Amino acid sequence: MKEQPPKNTGDKLDEILFYLKRMDHRDRIRMWGSYVHSFLGLIPLAITIWLLWYIYAHGGNFMNQIIEQAARQAAAITGQNQGAILKQLQQNGFMEQFQKLLK
Repeated sequence: MKEQPPKNTGDKLDEILFYLKRMDHRDRIRMWGSYVHSFLGLIPLAITIWLLWYIYAHGGNFMNQIIEQAARQAAAITGQNQGAILKQLQQNGFMEQFQKLLK
């Protein structure tokens, strides 16, 4: 069966108030949901900014470690002393140029 329409103006106003209260409750829930969604959206942004700063601040150390590891591996393959390759890189000025590039 269908609901009977309100008969008088007071009933109509009460029904309107009922729907407005339901809409207000739904809007509050939506607002809290949007706050939570926004906060969760800021977490990856904060992590990205922190990682960029960390790489900027400590990128030279990482690159030096990578170069040293590559020199060790190259020395192991060629059978040379690993210190000789690092000295050769330093004599050629590669390490200084690379550090200037990072700064």
